[in-house]
Amino acid sequence: MLRSFRLKIGLMCVALSGLLLFGFGWFALSVLGRVGLERVDRELRALADATVRKSQPPGHWARFDAALRTMYGEDEARRFLVKTTLADGQELYASPDWAAELPGAAVPASLGRAPASEPPPDEPAVARPRREDQDEVSRREPPRQLPVRGPVYATWAGPVGEWRVMSITNPEVTLSIAHNLSGLHAETRRFRNALLVAVPLGLILIVAGGWLIGHLTLRPVNLIAATAESVTASRLDARIPSTEADDEFKRLIALINAMLERLERSFQQATRFSADAAHELKTPLAVLQAQVERALRCAPDDSAEQRDSAEQLEELQRLKSILRKLLLLSQADAGQLPLSLERVNLADRVREAEDDIAMLAPNRKARVDVPAELLVQADSDLLGQIIDNLISNAVKFGAADGVIELALKEKDGRAVLTVSNTGLPIPKADQAKVFDRFYRADTSRSREIEGAGLGLSLAREMARAHGGDLLLIQSDEQRTVFELRLPVLTFG
Repeated sequence: MLRSFRLKIGLMCVALSGLLLFGFGWFALSVLGRVGLERVDRELRALADATVRKSQPPGHWARFDAALRTMYGEDEARRFLVKTTLADGQELYASPDWAAELPGAAVPASLGRAPASEPPPDEPAVARPRREDQDEVSRREPPRQLPVRGPVYATWAGPVGEWRVMSITNPEVTLSIAHNLSGLHAETRRFRNALLVAVPLGLILIVAGGWLIGHLTLRPVNLIAATAESVTASRLDARIPSTEADDEFKRLIALINAMLERLERSFQQATRFSADAAHELKTPLAVLQAQVERALRCAPDDSAEQRDSAEQLEELQRLKSILRKLLLLSQADAGQLPLSLERVNLADRVREAEDDIAMLAPNRKARVDVPAELLVQADSDLLGQIIDNLISNAVKFGAADGVIELALKEKDGRAVLTVSNTGLPIPKADQAKVFDRFYRADTSRSREIEGAGLGLSLAREMARAHGGDLLLIQSDEQRTVFELRLPVLTFG
């Protein structure tokens, strides 16, 4: 499965997109938290800036706290806490919940080092009135502008959540306003949960998109593979269409088409050579055979000349058989094997083969299992050659006292003939080569057993010319089985 190019494309898309989405999510969450905190800081600064720049009477801070509740509403105002202390550290005012929500919260030490903001130059500074006179002064004259220092910010963890605390000071008081961060955290959680849902859905869509892209990308490759599968010895004219191919594939397709054209040319030349050579050799062999036969007739009986002529005639017959098979193979390769199709009862042909076995191997047991009739449409002569080759192969390579079995049946619209024999098995390394031309698996006996290694190859080509096939089904210590499959003749 991991060797699938489309799967690799999908996984690469998921990996890259997952990293990008993870980075984006982490960055978005951090930015959201930072922006939210900056928004809270600006809001706290806006609430405190105007009131801390002026001198305020002691009762102002309680009213300031109440004003927050009026401004934001009772529920929202609970998120704000106010605390003011005098310059000497004495607490002037604190919201009722300050001690419970922020126990131990202290003014940051960095507030003393914060930059100061002086009052406007057109407003001269005045002496600070005493506390007991402060309310009276505030009633007689407007509050004076005060220089401020700060603000500074800190995050404190309370019993029920985090608080953002801003502290700002003037010469009279230090004001601290705390804002509960539960709302900001809830907003961040909602965004995070949305990401947890959106990212897997996005990855699924990316996988589907990567799979689709891989499929679309591989269409030229699939077309090349389909064309390559259709190329056979009888169909070397197949070419890959390049009209709809992308520019990146056009050169590859052009190269493959050029290769197929060269192969077709070479194959046609080789086929013509085989056929021409077989034709050209037929006449000299016929003349040579006539001369050898005349010499055989003229030689004295039981003489050395007679024996030599007989051996020469035997070799000539073998050579003529090889040439005839080569001619048939060249015609089959070119798709020009002549077929005189007719209605043939294959069951009768198999029963006749039983007599051939009795004649070729009298000591062998023959078992034949055929129906009364099984019709095929075939060339009678070529069909006889196929069966003769299978019988001859079983006799040559079977055990001397073994059994040859012939079984014929109809299966899935095909006539299936199995020819099996007992004897030494074909080595596993050779089983894939038994249909190769001039190949003989039993090399140790190649000189003892007649044949040129063309019988099975020719039989398979004849079977394929009829729309069937010839297969090696089994070869082990028990038996060797060949199976011939041919289309059954149907009427309708």
